[in-house]
Amino acid sequence: KDWEMGHDIPLLVDMQPAGKYLGEDYYRAGGLPAVVEELRKKGRWHDDALTVTGKTYGENQDALSIDVDRKVIRPYDDPMMPEAGFVIISGNIFDSAVMKTSVVTPEFKDKYMQDGGFEGRAVVFEGPEDYHHRIDDPSLDIDENCFLFIRNCGPIGYPGAAEVVNMRPPAALIKKGIKALPTIGDGRQSGTSESPSILNASPEAAAGGNLRILKSGDKVRLDVHKRTMDVVLSAEEIAERQRTMQPDIPPSQTPWQEIQRSMIGQLSTGACLEPAVLHLNIVERHGSPRRNH
Repeated sequence: KDWEMGHDIPLLVDMQPAGKYLGEDYYRAGGLPAVVEELRKKGRWHDDALTVTGKTYGENQDALSIDVDRKVIRPYDDPMMPEAGFVIISGNIFDSAVMKTSVVTPEFKDKYMQDGGFEGRAVVFEGPEDYHHRIDDPSLDIDENCFLFIRNCGPIGYPGAAEVVNMRPPAALIKKGIKALPTIGDGRQSGTSESPSILNASPEAAAGGNLRILKSGDKVRLDVHKRTMDVVLSAEEIAERQRTMQPDIPPSQTPWQEIQRSMIGQLSTGACLEPAVLHLNIVERHGSPRRNH
């Protein structure tokens, strides 16, 4: 599986939010071809992967002349961080979720990613509207020992896997200098976000995943070193909640949303239209699809 080698890929690009340079600096420094070339040198790239050009990635790379600015794009053996990819988290709340580690601050790491794990209280939001409406509600009593969860944001629930998992803490905590809490959800977040979120939780709440049975106040345990996250409940309580708590899916607002929900898969497998797998390698098998103009 492609993502299994994610964490031990070094951080090569000094670009915001994990560095200081901007996207245009990265482009001028050599861009993606320069990064790919560093990965190729170490055997971390599949040269035989076919691209939209009709040629393999290796053939495309070999045809390029790449001039690299090493201030922005570092050599593989001299990275900004030796391990800066992402880790896959699993447990009894979801089968898999992704955590980006390149933007984790030392303060966050010391608090929430220490050896032995971290246990805190869940605060659950039913989507971005609920989050924005209630995040600063003092009755939630959110402190630095809380996990922020958001659900109904996945391929089916939203639909379309919205970029909403990167949630800020309440303003009261920010004023105290606490700029990030662990945030977890079945949606996505922007690649430019510096939030240390656990996202792409699969299966999502709307697909029957256990994110749907989580309640505010539940104790949750995160152990990044063991790659686990679990709600501290008995098997009997989990089974009872699974029986009685059904997904709360908002109604489809367009025919396209209804089509999406009827055919889409989970983020763990790419959130693809499931029937699309019948049409892999279509050009090789049947030739190019007919044009309609």
